[in-house]
Amino acid sequence: SPWPGDFRTDRLPYLREPQDCLHPDHPARRCTARWAAQLGKSTAIENWFCFIVDQAPGSMMIVLPTLEEATKFNRIKLHPTIEATPRIKHKVLPVNSRDEQGSTTAFKRFAGGFCQIVNAGSSKGLQMVSIKYLAMDEITGYQSDVDGRGSPRDQARARQKMHGDTAKEWQGSTPGIAGACAISDDFEAGDQRYYYLPCPHCRTYQALEFDNMSPADPERGLPVHFRCISCNEVILDGHKHEMLPQGKWIARRVREGEPPIPLAIPEADIERWRCNPCEGRCRDWQPSWHLWAAYAPRERWADIWSRWTDAQGNVTKLRTFFQQDLALPYDPAGVAVEHEKIVEAVRKELQPSRVIPSWAGLVVSAADVQGYGIKWMVIAIGPRGQYQIIDRDIFEGAPDQSDEPWIKLSDAFGREYPTAGGGMKGIDLSGVDSGFATDRVYRFCAPRANVYALDGRAPQGLPWLGTPVKRDIKDKHRRIIAKVLLYPVGLFDVKTAVVASLANLVLGADESGQWPRNTLHIANDICDEDFAKELTAESLVDPDEEALAKPSRGKRKLIPSKAGRIWKKIAGRKNDWFDATVYAFALGWHLERKLRLTAERWADLLVKVHGVPAENDLFGHAEQSVFDKPEKPKKPRDTEARRNAWKNR
Repeated sequence: SPWPGDFRTDRLPYLREPQDCLHPDHPARRCTARWAAQLGKSTAIENWFCFIVDQAPGSMMIVLPTLEEATKFNRIKLHPTIEATPRIKHKVLPVNSRDEQGSTTAFKRFAGGFCQIVNAGSSKGLQMVSIKYLAMDEITGYQSDVDGRGSPRDQARARQKMHGDTAKEWQGSTPGIAGACAISDDFEAGDQRYYYLPCPHCRTYQALEFDNMSPADPERGLPVHFRCISCNEVILDGHKHEMLPQGKWIARRVREGEPPIPLAIPEADIERWRCNPCEGRCRDWQPSWHLWAAYAPRERWADIWSRWTDAQGNVTKLRTFFQQDLALPYDPAGVAVEHEKIVEAVRKELQPSRVIPSWAGLVVSAADVQGYGIKWMVIAIGPRGQYQIIDRDIFEGAPDQSDEPWIKLSDAFGREYPTAGGGMKGIDLSGVDSGFATDRVYRFCAPRANVYALDGRAPQGLPWLGTPVKRDIKDKHRRIIAKVLLYPVGLFDVKTAVVASLANLVLGADESGQWPRNTLHIANDICDEDFAKELTAESLVDPDEEALAKPSRGKRKLIPSKAGRIWKKIAGRKNDWFDATVYAFALGWHLERKLRLTAERWADLLVKVHGVPAENDLFGHAEQSVFDKPEKPKKPRDTEARRNAWKNR
């Protein structure tokens, strides 16, 4: 903890009201906190446990996403808290492996009750017992179904049935992906409280909104700051410590037809809008709270803004920023782009085909196997997530019956492309999708060291290119004659990155000529309208909404409970080139990490490939090139003195 010693709520004043709602006398049944990282969600659970042991004994269950996190929670947080708190230390039975009546790492016994610490990945700990108090931490990391029994949250809540309205539940988490975010669903189902702070100048209460955050203004000598939406005065980071203790939680959810809650509330009216501890809107809706990183006592606003600017154009960092800093679910669908705009952007850029750009140092290729032939694509890769499609081809023929397309693909892997320095460079790594003609793909890839057999995997959160597994290659008699390594590709995240890179292409370069991170450029003469349509042939859909929208015709496909969004092909479009691009991105991601390409190593690689420094069209305009390395000062060499040095030993 940044504050060793006794816990004091005045250090985290926004935690006071949520903790009050956990009191047995409060009418709230379920308390939901959609908060950013490191704001005190787990601390609320620790404090609640201590209160239960000391003031309101009963049965309690704490649910963590995994067994490892459950063990870590006890070892790092709960057990040290018990040992350091004299008021409850003597009430909780000590951990004693020889005494079955004592506590364990996962089961705390105390007078009048117990606390069971379980993980959401197994249904065993969620059965049998009756629970009055339920605390669930980081529910975004819970599986949607455990052991065929359904959601672990629903299983845990079923343990509270016997306690009725006297049961209490706390759930806190950072959000996940929009459309599949449990904490956001429960927050929106609640009364949606936001923390209003008084302006240090006019005393008007308002919530800090990211849209109202302004970057540093060196000309006026201002750091990253907010502006009051009432008086327009500057609110600095230094004001936060005097504003936080005066903050008030305001519920913004209203009934249909009622006027919205004002974004700015005068100090004289603030109490009228508050939800009193035991009355008010919480009787209609359960309390829910939203809090983002700007409220953290030890978080500098400049650091938040720095993470925001660093995340521009980088899907992975942008998702982390939305979830961990803004406490908002990330919506990958927001990066969708129309194919007409891609064609228009390519026409403006005028990049040549079959030439490696001066800023690119890696070359990968990927093949998508279809019944009519093989579609093959080559992408050049540079630092800052810059990609360019420099070549593509279609090798016609039935891949599952004919050798002709495979011979052409093998020849294509030997192609070389001119560099900026006048040399030639071949392909560093290639991959072939094994979804069709699987056995032929295995046979083709097995003897080729730099050609990977690829297998797309749909779930979210998988690595772009995972750990390979061995697969058997069999002859016509089903005898194993060889092995091949099959590499899994995390399709969801890679597809999200590809679509975002196309959106950045349409967005274009900034005023200095620098492109956003993660941009996919396309050679002018290989991008037509049909090609652009295939690059935009998939979109994110909600399977639940889609199933409800379709009329019932005979059997209906069963949709898993609360299934997340999925990438689905748009009706009437082919997605072959999109798939090839996805696999090429995954190979490039793998190659960058395999070579451990830092900025300095990228610079060395570009000089090695091209023999000349890269142009500044993608990296900004600098007076000194990244390739200009200062020469090391040469030490004077006194050969005669060195030869006679042994005489003086």
